[in-house]
Amino acid sequence: MVWAMNSTQRQMMFGMTVLLLAFGIVAAGCGEDRSATAGDSARIVAPSPTPEVQRVGPRPTDWVAQRVASSRERMEADRAAALVWACIEAHGGLESWLAKSTLAFDFDYQPVAQPEKRMHTHNDVDFWSAHARQQELDGGAGERATLGWDGESAWITPDPSAFPSPARFWALTPYYFVGMPFVAADPGTHYERLPDAELDGTSYQIVKLTYGHGVGDAPDDYYVLYIHPETHLLAALRYVVSFPGFFPEGGHSPEKLMRYSEFTEVDSLKMAQCLDTSAWNVEEGSAGDVVTRIAVSNITLGQTWPADHFAPPPGATVTTEIEARH
Repeated sequence: MVWAMNSTQRQMMFGMTVLLLAFGIVAAGCGEDRSATAGDSARIVAPSPTPEVQRVGPRPTDWVAQRVASSRERMEADRAAALVWACIEAHGGLESWLAKSTLAFDFDYQPVAQPEKRMHTHNDVDFWSAHARQQELDGGAGERATLGWDGESAWITPDPSAFPSPARFWALTPYYFVGMPFVAADPGTHYERLPDAELDGTSYQIVKLTYGHGVGDAPDDYYVLYIHPETHLLAALRYVVSFPGFFPEGGHSPEKLMRYSEFTEVDSLKMAQCLDTSAWNVEEGSAGDVVTRIAVSNITLGQTWPADHFAPPPGATVTTEIEARH
């Protein structure tokens, strides 16, 4: 579910996120060693920092309390959503997540068959406003690209050809996967209980997430969560990408399976450092070969940045349109 929205939607919705085609991905072994509907509102609710605010960081406790109370009431009233709520609690809880308000991490995306399309970036995200900034790190295919989303437009430097994926698509894509399962509490999310399914020898509770019409750039995205029945931790998810820049005539990518592993605790929140992504055989209901290796590192929460941190720098290419990219 891609996170570019108009100003009216942003005022109505809580902030957060996407998916992929460049992520038509999928991942594997980052460390070799190592039906029911619960709420129809849009996805960004809390206001972005006002112009007079000079810093972006943790939000007021009353904002957090209001959002948590609303989410708990909405999700616990629905059988499928309640499983997702229990998963969020097992990972540290929505209150702790929202209180931090910002997230920074390194995201190393390595397609197995196309190493030349490696995307290795540092990500800064203000998830109340769904603003993001990425800086290319060593080893990435981009020419030291910097890109972002400021709530109105996507931007990139030195130019659009400097990075393998469109800025509008990729700016928040890594965040959405790293932020699971917390981002699954967003208003505008619909929850459907599917039959339990086995993966890697374990039977999991299965919940499908879909989105209301007009929620983000790609409301036809969906995610299928694999939740451990005892620990309630997120073990994996299946997903598709329907970003219109990749599918201007409609449709979506084939399903992929992303495994969540190598959990670490960051400020009491359990977060995965390895996101192995594999092809998914729909007919057999099984995972195929790993197609992308993804490592997440240097995770920090609750940072504070200047208010213009997500604004396009001088000389950046800025666009408010969804660009077709094949």
